[in-house]
Order: sequence, then C-alpha cells, then structure tokens
Amino acid sequence: MAGYNLIFTPEAREDVKSAERYYNDQLPDLGKRFKNDVKLQLLLLKQNPFTRAIRYDNVRFALLDHFLYSIHYTIDESEIFVYAVICDYRNPQKYWLHGTKQE
Repeated sequence: MAGYNLIFTPEAREDVKSAERYYNDQLPDLGKRFKNDVKLQLLLLKQNPFTRAIRYDNVRFALLDHFLYSIHYTIDESEIFVYAVICDYRNPQKYWLHGTKQE
C-alpha cells in the first residue's frame, strides 16, 4: 500500500505555525521540535490512519508524543483530511466544530 494523501485545511496549517511560533518564543528550537513531532505523527498516519479511534462526529485524533497537542482528522478513501492541530487543554468540540473554529 502506497499510503494515504494528506490534505490540510488552512486552519490546520495555521494551528501548526502558531504553535511553532509560540514554542520558539519559549525556547530556541522548541518550535522545531514541535514541528518534528507533528511530522512524525503524520508519517504514521499516512501508513495506517485507522489506528486511532473515532472520538466525535467521525473525527479521529492522534496525540503527539512530546507535546500536549493532537491532530484531528477524518479519512475518506485514500485521503486524510487534517482539520486541526490543537492543544489538548482545549475542548475540541468547542474549539473546532465541523471545520470551523469556535473561539
């Protein structure tokens, strides 16, 4: 199996960039470590996205190994749609609901 294609929403891309900026402000290169943690989980998801359980509304999420963030995604045939990469302190159903962020 060749793996799944990843499709990010603009909001998910901004989530990663924002968290990376935040961590770089805390400590040099910490943002880079965050981004590498995200990349590792995405590689694992591309190989087998069904290893994570459905949590709500057909949305699955993958926890990062070293940061309290999770990748929220759905699967459709050969594609993985990444909707959000959010801090686990936030309630995902309040923060992100059906592709739109709720502040």
